[in-house]
Amino acid sequence: MDQKKIFIIGIEGAGTSALAMMYKKMGHDVTGSDDGDGFYRAVLINAGISVFEGFSEENITAEYDFYVHSTAFDESNIEVKKCQQEGHTIMNYPQAIGKLTEEFYTIAVCGTHGKTTTTGYTTSALVGAGRDVSAIIGAPVVGWKGGARVGAGKEFVLEADEYQNKLALYKSQAVIVTSIDYDHPDFFPDLESYKKVYIDFIMRIPRTGFLVIHYPDWKLLDIAKDVQCQVITYGDVGQADAILAERKVTKNHQEISFHYKEENHTFSTRLPGKHNALNALAAWLLARSISGNNSGVADGIKAYKGVARRFEAKGHINGAASIDDYAHHPEEIRMTLATVRELYPQKKLIAAFHPHTFTRTKKLLDEFARTLDIADEVVILDIYGSARECHGGVHATDLVDAINQGVTKKARHIEQIEELATWAMKNLTQDDVFITLGAGDIYKVHDEIQKNISTND
Repeated sequence: MDQKKIFIIGIEGAGTSALAMMYKKMGHDVTGSDDGDGFYRAVLINAGISVFEGFSEENITAEYDFYVHSTAFDESNIEVKKCQQEGHTIMNYPQAIGKLTEEFYTIAVCGTHGKTTTTGYTTSALVGAGRDVSAIIGAPVVGWKGGARVGAGKEFVLEADEYQNKLALYKSQAVIVTSIDYDHPDFFPDLESYKKVYIDFIMRIPRTGFLVIHYPDWKLLDIAKDVQCQVITYGDVGQADAILAERKVTKNHQEISFHYKEENHTFSTRLPGKHNALNALAAWLLARSISGNNSGVADGIKAYKGVARRFEAKGHINGAASIDDYAHHPEEIRMTLATVRELYPQKKLIAAFHPHTFTRTKKLLDEFARTLDIADEVVILDIYGSARECHGGVHATDLVDAINQGVTKKARHIEQIEELATWAMKNLTQDDVFITLGAGDIYKVHDEIQKNISTND
């Protein structure tokens, strides 16, 4: 692609910010606009990308070669509308990503849970094996100053989102599927429709490509006889090709042992939890299959430090260990809370959850209640509707009531982040471990707490 002037509408999204970083590193002139929470703004500005705060018709001019818009915005957005009215070249984010996948040997990492971390693992593993890969990940990666990496090699590692069937637009030679657990009820009416996007995606992998997939989910799809590419399954059950055998866990890393092709292998990772052991195993299998370099792949996985908002340590509050995590689906929350229990078995576990989207909260209310019941104490914030929703027939107090149906009334409702910060500073002690959960802006509570601590000092 020759040097272009590109404008991204909704540039502060997880994916669009990474795309902007990649365009910039490829030599393009990138500008964008957003009215979001500012989570990615500093990263973009530090990379030399101009960001207009808010949307305006004045931002849309003939000077740009083409426009990209986040899927959070449609023709009701004044900038998207003006682009369409004036006939500017405009595409949505997945369409732009789809064009990139045609230019590389694309490795797509998809799945309901774990795809961000697994994409990072895979990229780091390939780099460790000597491959100068490009990548787009939907969160800032530690050490990258963003969510994009631009290399000189032919491989492109992509965190591939299934929502709105974006997978239909991507051309991939290799695919990892980490999990298939019903989600996005605002788009997929049931599990069968959700599964179908994965099946269609997998069926397009060329005969010379391959698929690495979690074993129970491979069985769930029930398409083994139809797939033309090589398939490698992994898990912690005996039927998988690669079987997680043992984990030796400390506060700083875990040593992982597994069986594959009648051989025993080991590697270590800095990231905690059984789910991350499985994510790393998927990355090992894919990177090793491409590079053939066992030791280099293991070195890359060991070097990987993770991404923002994935079990991110946030210091201490009144002596209580403080953690932030992006988990926003019941299964993700279950895995995350299990990891907290594993690392802090003697501590009282206090979880603050910011429900993300009304449709998900309403559809999976009972599952959320059962999962959050793992914690000793639960705080529920008001529902974060995202750009797609602002209301939807369910309230945060409904989730509080569902959790409190048990003997122990462990859940409470706190409306706003500022109130949560005040509550945490007043109630947390050194006997606690405190974790914030959700895909909204609950992470801001840690900044609010640290600001209050500094003010009080």
